[in-house]
Amino acid sequence: MNAVSKAGALQVGRRSMIVCGALVVRPSSSVYTPQELAGKMVALDYGNGTAYAGLQMLEGAVPREAVTTCAAVVSPAERFRALMRGEFEATVLQEPWITVAEKAGCRLVSTTFFHGTWVASPHIDTEAYAAFLRALRQAVRRINADKRRYVSYFLRDWSGHPEVDALTPGDFNLGRIQLRDPGPIPESEARWAWEWMASWGLIEGAFDVT
Repeated sequence: MNAVSKAGALQVGRRSMIVCGALVVRPSSSVYTPQELAGKMVALDYGNGTAYAGLQMLEGAVPREAVTTCAAVVSPAERFRALMRGEFEATVLQEPWITVAEKAGCRLVSTTFFHGTWVASPHIDTEAYAAFLRALRQAVRRINADKRRYVSYFLRDWSGHPEVDALTPGDFNLGRIQLRDPGPIPESEARWAWEWMASWGLIEGAFDVT
């Protein structure tokens, strides 16, 4: 299925990378389980997949009225540093910042995986998009055959951050690196996601499959 934004962009399919999100606390925290985050401040980068993953992890552990969040910067580097300064009790990170956090002694009190989606102009060329998908499938096969080799791209993309520069490919837990062939977004899952987001007041209006 496709979903259309007010700006005219289309959600045309699922990305190949299945993202791992981790609910992280600093080493000195008294929190060891997600249930212990009831009433405690969790910083989320609202509008991004990590924030939605954070809400899902929290609501699976505590009553909704006990979920306490605040808006955090989009940069995971800044969220990690603010966490270490004690500005909030927990936040949600992706790789390579999950590995950075573990190396710093932080605890992962919950983890989850989630899909991202590809967004395109409604004028996207069908043949160009098909070629794009073929290239992605080839990349998925290569990465899955040697994940350790390809985690170096995390290090490249986040170079210049001392915490990431201190990592090596051997530091990564490859179980958190998950890829699959790209595919369509099932209507039933899209509908559930829409209704779930609406229940949190994150979006308005009725689900429209067109």
